[in-house]
Amino acid sequence: MSEEEAHNRVELDDVGVQLEDYDEEDLLEYDDEASEEQSPDADVRNAAETLMKSKLPKVTVMYESATFLLFETEDENESNHPIICENSALYQRPMGEFMESIRQFMGSRYGRLTFATKELVLQMKSLDLTLFEDNVYNNHISFNDVYTIFKILKERSEADFETDIPTHLAIELTTRPRFVSRYNALVELTESSATLKNIKPFSNDETHPLILDDNDQSVHQNTSEVIVMDIEDDGEEDFQDE
Repeated sequence: MSEEEAHNRVELDDVGVQLEDYDEEDLLEYDDEASEEQSPDADVRNAAETLMKSKLPKVTVMYESATFLLFETEDENESNHPIICENSALYQRPMGEFMESIRQFMGSRYGRLTFATKELVLQMKSLDLTLFEDNVYNNHISFNDVYTIFKILKERSEADFETDIPTHLAIELTTRPRFVSRYNALVELTESSATLKNIKPFSNDETHPLILDDNDQSVHQNTSEVIVMDIEDDGEEDFQDE
């Protein structure tokens, strides 16, 4: 046994073990090969995301006089329209998350206060279907489910050579007072001197704020318990005693 072999040999529990001599260059080369093995997986993920993004359907959203794209599309004629859902994964996420994304986008463009007490309403006339933001079944379906229905029916209409077939799914976005907001506003009226004659169409935005006058000396005493409703960010409603 040479001196170098003896130097690399150690005794473990009376058993001789020969240590191999690896230089730093070999170790670095091994690490490079390991990283190269991981890169195809990243490429596959990126390719899958790109493919899903390119296959997202063209869906337009009309709000007042403005037109938006629900998702990014390869249609060059629509490239000038703002995109509501930049995250393509929302196409298959529960409708609650999908609606929340629309709320955030609209709030960033028109001001959060504009939609603070309003429920989003998505009307699809081609399907005679209306989606309400606060619907309790929203977390059981996705927008993909809705569009699949449209796609199947549209393809059958084309096969039967029907007329007036829409080229894409169009959505009309409107709002309506949220039940929770209206209910709480009525509760506040009971705590003032208001009567039924004081009930007016509910408004609580920057141009038409809701103002309650508590300076009236003839305030009616409220002796009964009133429940105030609160709504979380995810659309679930909690009840609290006041």
